[in-house]
Amino acid sequence: MCTYVFKRPGLAVLLGFGVVLGGSRGMAQEAAAPPLPAVDPTPGPEDVSTAERLRRMEAINQHLIQKLEELSRKNDELSGKVDEMARGAAGSTSAGEAEGGKDGGGTGTDDGSFPSAAGGGSKASGGDPTDTGTAQEVGSPAVATMPLRSYYDFAHDGFKWTTHDDEFTFGIRGMTQVDARIYQQPNQNPVSSGLYNPRSRIYFFGNFTRPIQYEFSFQNTFDSVGLLDAYLNFNYDSRFQVRVGRYKTPFSYEWYRIHVWHLLAPERSLFANNYEGNRRFGLMGTGDLFERRIEYAVGTFNTQRNSFKPYDNRQDVMAFMNFKPFYNREEGFLLRDLQFGGSVDAGRENQPLSPAALRLSAPPATSGITGDTAANSANVPWMVFNDNVRERGRRALWELHAAYYLGGLTLMGAWQGGRESYSTKTSGPFTTVPISGWFAQAGYILTGETIRDRTLIQPLHPFDLRKGKFGLGAFEVTGRYSTLALGEQVFTAGLVDRNNWTNHTQMTDLGFNWYMNKFVKVYFDWEHAMFAQPVLYNVQQGLRQSTSDLFWMRFQVYF
Repeated sequence: MCTYVFKRPGLAVLLGFGVVLGGSRGMAQEAAAPPLPAVDPTPGPEDVSTAERLRRMEAINQHLIQKLEELSRKNDELSGKVDEMARGAAGSTSAGEAEGGKDGGGTGTDDGSFPSAAGGGSKASGGDPTDTGTAQEVGSPAVATMPLRSYYDFAHDGFKWTTHDDEFTFGIRGMTQVDARIYQQPNQNPVSSGLYNPRSRIYFFGNFTRPIQYEFSFQNTFDSVGLLDAYLNFNYDSRFQVRVGRYKTPFSYEWYRIHVWHLLAPERSLFANNYEGNRRFGLMGTGDLFERRIEYAVGTFNTQRNSFKPYDNRQDVMAFMNFKPFYNREEGFLLRDLQFGGSVDAGRENQPLSPAALRLSAPPATSGITGDTAANSANVPWMVFNDNVRERGRRALWELHAAYYLGGLTLMGAWQGGRESYSTKTSGPFTTVPISGWFAQAGYILTGETIRDRTLIQPLHPFDLRKGKFGLGAFEVTGRYSTLALGEQVFTAGLVDRNNWTNHTQMTDLGFNWYMNKFVKVYFDWEHAMFAQPVLYNVQQGLRQSTSDLFWMRFQVYF
């Protein structure tokens, strides 16, 4: 018995089917069969005729087997030629893509497909016509094209394109915020009421093989555009991942753990706004342990806040720990979504100030209040360091936090403190200033949606005015109290002018959030600040105020 294996399964089935027909229909198909070997036509006895018919059938089968073998060889030869032509076409197309057309036109083919990104050449482009599309002889799969599938990831946000095995992915998502800020105090300078764009971002993210993740993102903030994040994350085991590049540093719960589009109030509390770790270049280990009951991160980072320039070779060490001991308990267990933990930021500094001015609702920045920028116009300062002051000396900041989620309820708070050092000279003694603060915040969703962490809300009835689809969205009420104080050393050491600024501020926010759908969120917030002593609200005229009131509406889109 002989067995034949074909590289083209369809051809094997078709030919096998022919053999069956030839054997079953016998002499009825002789006229249509190919030429057969000569057979002695001389008649014989009954038993001889039967033997002759069997011999004739065997001859037919042997002839068909020979034809099948011949067709199989030709099929292999044609398959090789087709593969060779495809590789040559891919190489030629890649060379043409690199060279470009005279009129800068597209690089697609006649049938609408796109060329390979692999290298290669052709006679027309002056390359080697035998090049198969790659300059790497060992270790490269030399794949000419890789088909992609596209989708929107509703659970994790973003439009994505992936290979069939999800080894290589590319995603894009974005966010923009537009503020209407109306200050109760008229004639402020440089602060003024108006419309502002505090953030517009675009994120590019994905995988270079599943475990190696990347993100590159850019941001326009008020009136400046720059790099936001640029990092690789090596995620071979969720219990320990390694991240290198520029990204959010692991200091303070509000900053590290909660995205800006998930906040209860439009901006973070006083301590997080002014002394958060911000984004820096560094190396970090992070992960979760014991079935996500413990989240941790620890890393070393350049000492400057949110700057591309390392002013010295010193490093800050930051660490974050968040415990969720009952995270995997059954639904209905009251403490299931309790979180608590802490974070630290320690190092030795010698660089320009950041923040140069402490503000009610803006992250740390090196700019003071004299610059003609939208950031100065949008945010009220309450303490401004003198122009000759630097961050120099020891930094040791800490925070303890707690958060609790139940149904539509959010409760969170933190106790913060530590020491930051400043100097009016580039060398010699420095002044260590104690810092303390805390905040408490609550929110409740009125329309029935439930959460287990701060997130974007998917309304049960998204906003829609069309007939049969009517809905108003989801509604959340919020409130927060926060405070921040610096030691008297800021005045006695000549770091801040006591006549114009204060070292202690309290702030209350009362708000209402409207989730039109998962992507569109509108904040309504009243922010009331109280200063321990009057501060300038009109720098040119020397006018001062003891309180500040902001009526704030933010329109946010995130997808």
